[in-house]
Amino acid sequence: MTDRKRFLLALRRMGTGGIEQATRTLACALAKAGHDVHLLVLKGGMQQEMPAQVTVHCLDVDRISRRGWGLVMHAAERLVLSPLVKGSGFVWRSKRCSMAFARFVHALEQQYGHLDLILIRGQGAFESLGEFNDPRAWRVVESVTGRFPHNRRGRWLTRALYQDKQVLCVSQGVQQQLLEYLRCQNVTLTRSEVLYNAVPVEHIQQQALQPTTPSFEPPYLVHVGRLVPVKNQRRLLHAYQIAVEHGLKHDLVIIGDGSERAALEVLSEALGLSHKVHFLGSQSNPYPWVKQADAFVLSSNFEGLGLVLIEALALGTPCVACDVPGGIREVLRGDQHRLLAAPDEQALAEKMLEAVSHPMPVQEAWVAPFTEAIIIRQLLALTSLAMEAPHAHPA
Repeated sequence: MTDRKRFLLALRRMGTGGIEQATRTLACALAKAGHDVHLLVLKGGMQQEMPAQVTVHCLDVDRISRRGWGLVMHAAERLVLSPLVKGSGFVWRSKRCSMAFARFVHALEQQYGHLDLILIRGQGAFESLGEFNDPRAWRVVESVTGRFPHNRRGRWLTRALYQDKQVLCVSQGVQQQLLEYLRCQNVTLTRSEVLYNAVPVEHIQQQALQPTTPSFEPPYLVHVGRLVPVKNQRRLLHAYQIAVEHGLKHDLVIIGDGSERAALEVLSEALGLSHKVHFLGSQSNPYPWVKQADAFVLSSNFEGLGLVLIEALALGTPCVACDVPGGIREVLRGDQHRLLAAPDEQALAEKMLEAVSHPMPVQEAWVAPFTEAIIIRQLLALTSLAMEAPHAHPA
């Protein structure tokens, strides 16, 4: 292609969470579009296969930066600096790690050529690379995590993460929360933009055609997510019980695993729902169950964007969700607002019943803003901003 760009995507670990999934999707989409893509994992190895077109690097910048004088710096951090200022460990660590990262970037460019854009994803990567400054570098914020107290120490720690940085937020909701938090901490960004996470619609639709084991005869509702407190599956189970008491005939299929699973299974039994609620654990391909469901239900306290909702819509499955902070309202827009519930059990139960009694046909236009082609086009526009920015030396 005539306008081939070179990207570096950096994140702390490559597991199975939302940040990792979004990073993998973007890397694959960019490579498929003919761009040169490099993926850097800062901790641990690569747990997922990547297309051959994506060059994967694993570099523990924390470990390698402890060599030589770095080891002296590391000892000073642990024994003097971190105890002196509570919560400041990442500030001192980032000075070492950012220098190691800058050396990696230089070596990568020597071997492969000039990088057009560098995306640093997730709080863990921010903390390790806080001192890396380059006009091509953008921090991708999924949620406003790691908030610090509104005092002198908190403002200093927040500045270490965000001051004069370029930030991409995965939704307008996340952007609003971040800017409000930074305003209270008297911290300013160089630039802030919104870039939705891309969804591989065609791949998801193909995966949804695969057979399922175990299989369930419709009708049923489905939920996919990590079984952790922020996803609030306790609210989901209580709401489901209320809906069943008011005539809901559907079973509930829950796909995912996490720290709350055992407690949720106990709660399901205590509510008398063990014969109707099916815990399938983590599934590499949840899409066949999602496609066959009458509705997808999300009970989270917060969603940076709500990728699972977009995936469900891509499969033609209407969505019920709690109207909570983050990007849910940007996904369930227009007529879909009818199935947004106040974040309480009774309201969520009512929307479950409404979803099955008054089905809502899913429109393709609802998924369009999140397709890979649209997100790549917006990402390419950011490379122009980097070219226009004044030269800055990396750490």
